[in-house]
Amino acid sequence: MGERGTLNIPPEPSENNSQRSLDYTMATLVNLRAKIDANKDSGNSEPAESHSEGYWYEWGNMDNETERISCKQWVARIARLSTTRWMDSPSEAAKWEPAMELAYDVMSLLNEYGVPKQNYKHTALWNSDGSRVAKNDGGIYVQEVGFVQADLGGETWDSSVVLARRIARGAINVSRYRRCIELGCGTGLLGFTVAHVFAESSYVDLDNATKSDKTVVMTDYLPTIMNAVEEGVKKNGFFDLGLVRPALMDWFDIAEQAQLMKDRGNVPIPAAHYLDESEINRLSARNADGNINFFNRLDPTESKGSFDLVVAADILYEVEQCLVIPRLVDFLLAPAPEDISSNDDIVTVPKFVVTTSLRSTHWAEVSEFEAEMAKITDLVLVSKEDASRLSDMTDWIGALSGRHADTVEDGWVDVRKAMEQDEGDSRQYRTYVFERQVMA
Repeated sequence: MGERGTLNIPPEPSENNSQRSLDYTMATLVNLRAKIDANKDSGNSEPAESHSEGYWYEWGNMDNETERISCKQWVARIARLSTTRWMDSPSEAAKWEPAMELAYDVMSLLNEYGVPKQNYKHTALWNSDGSRVAKNDGGIYVQEVGFVQADLGGETWDSSVVLARRIARGAINVSRYRRCIELGCGTGLLGFTVAHVFAESSYVDLDNATKSDKTVVMTDYLPTIMNAVEEGVKKNGFFDLGLVRPALMDWFDIAEQAQLMKDRGNVPIPAAHYLDESEINRLSARNADGNINFFNRLDPTESKGSFDLVVAADILYEVEQCLVIPRLVDFLLAPAPEDISSNDDIVTVPKFVVTTSLRSTHWAEVSEFEAEMAKITDLVLVSKEDASRLSDMTDWIGALSGRHADTVEDGWVDVRKAMEQDEGDSRQYRTYVFERQVMA
């Protein structure tokens, strides 16, 4: 122990530690929160004046990425431990609750520390006749938060652009579907595109906020991504429609729960593989200043077989994910209708649509995914198409010109601009369409 008021290492309370260790932890959290608040207001990264009594660990400069990461890891450990003790030991709940709440608060401040103001990215989309979609300046707005804050989900990947274009123009017709879930939504371009089609097909009035009877559940595992999606819901005019519902989702947890439901019929509280528990609890309580949190963790019991459409883009980049995604889709997708011959305009066949980039470094993942999907015999592959961004647009415009020449000519400037951007991307993208069918 150094001079009075400071510790040489961060305190690490445990289930068996004394009250003194917990007091050290609380003092460290109090001073850390005061330091971050002071830095945010003044722009000064020097230590703030002490705001607690007793002993605490003085964290260093939060502008130093290594120091900030170490600090976040420590706060996350405190949050997990205090939450566990608060939930599992009713007799000690009052003892651990202050540390739990303070750790969530500090984690929130650390996650926001140094994060620049986010900007919206606009992606142009076209209808089947070549005209621009009617709302949102002819496309979809998304908020990109970057790799540091949101890992791979922080930017819009080209696979989602390819699939969003096809869905918007009806090349893949989703207009008759009612409940869609997107796996790994990232910035939200794909899910928002489906929501746009749903709004158009159910005659929703975006200007007057007419409620929709359709739903798009957009899922990812990082709360930072869900925050950006929440803002995109508002920016694209979906907030008041009841049309889009963001939800935190850990694929591996849901797959485990699916197996438990199949084997034993019970669903315990999930133990997250990816989800940050402290951030989940903080976000669940956020409801001030109109910044209402309307997403939470996806409920397995409510989700089993409840979606007639599952969509995804660029999710096949790890073998472990390629093994679990087919099981996940099988669990979420609704049963096949017994009879689709009577009225095909009303009955829809449950469908899974996914587009992935064909990277030379990820052929093993693609092969693994195809092999695992083949094991689910009632999910039948009905289409597999490879195209580049440019060839997809070129083929579409070529087929369209003869039928809608005037519309295409009016919108040609926008189309040409998009195709010029597409020329810089030489990669191929594969789009799979699977349908759930009744097996003989």
